Amino acid sequence: MKAEEKRNYRIRLDDALDFLETAKSAFERDKFKVALMNTGDAAIAANDAFTIYLIEQKASLDHREAFSLHKLAGQKINENRIEILKSLIEHRHTEGYRCTTVSRNLAKEMIDNAVKFISWVQGKIT
Repeated sequence: MKAEEKRNYRIRLDDALDFLETAKSAFERDKFKVALMNTGDAAIAANDAFTIYLIEQKASLDHREAFSLHKLAGQKINENRIEILKSLIEHRHTEGYRCTTVSRNLAKEMIDNAVKFISWVQGKIT
């Protein structure tokens, strides 16, 4: 874990929106693996914004830490979206770093999930 000043949440939220925009653009060009990778990056950045805002901490390089911090921050508002976060990050890892293709349907599903996750985060911290 890394302590982070609360005001820095905005930087990571902007990063999340940029990654999401890149994912959508890649999808439109039939670059489904690129789209999927960027949805994972968007989720990581949005989760950082969420945890920075609520508990002034962000995960280091370990995604298990990101999941723990998400749950901890979620306790502050009695709500979390851990399942969507896990899905986005795990798909980024399992499909993104392997010698495999990503289907249009999976890329679309991950974009939809990233939109839901980021919208939820925005609703809780802005």
